[in-house]
Amino acid sequence: MIFNTIDSDISINPISFLFKIERSKDNNQIFYDVNINDSGVLDDKTPINVYWKRNTEGGAMKPLTWIQQKYAYGLKFININEDYATFKFVSYKKLFFTLKKIKDNHFEVYTKCNSQILKMNRIFIKIEGGAFWFPNITAVKIYARNMKTGKDVVEIITP
Repeated sequence: MIFNTIDSDISINPISFLFKIERSKDNNQIFYDVNINDSGVLDDKTPINVYWKRNTEGGAMKPLTWIQQKYAYGLKFININEDYATFKFVSYKKLFFTLKKIKDNHFEVYTKCNSQILKMNRIFIKIEGGAFWFPNITAVKIYARNMKTGKDVVEIITP
């Protein structure tokens, strides 16, 4: 599958990987991995780990800053149980996502967009100028698989 490619030069666990965000600003990436315990159930405090792959710093893995967690790339969880969680991005409250256990220790993220159920692969954010607190985001592209048709799709959100 084209969009779920994991870079071979870093140690990303393909079992825990859910999706990533890429931006036009630079080639750094934000990764979202499922966080499960030894029994295979979701961590009830942090069901998804979010972190940077800083390609501009030699591929260093770093956590999000407090500001990034609270205002940009962090997640707000609405409901969490052992096999399922619903959430939204702190920066975009209109679109809800579902983290769902598919089989033993394997989880996937879904969203509903334009009456389609989509399995998330990656998000691309197009930024054209702006400032630190107010970047000019001109488009958000969601790369996903339509669960009804099985086809890869790109949904564009214009903020």
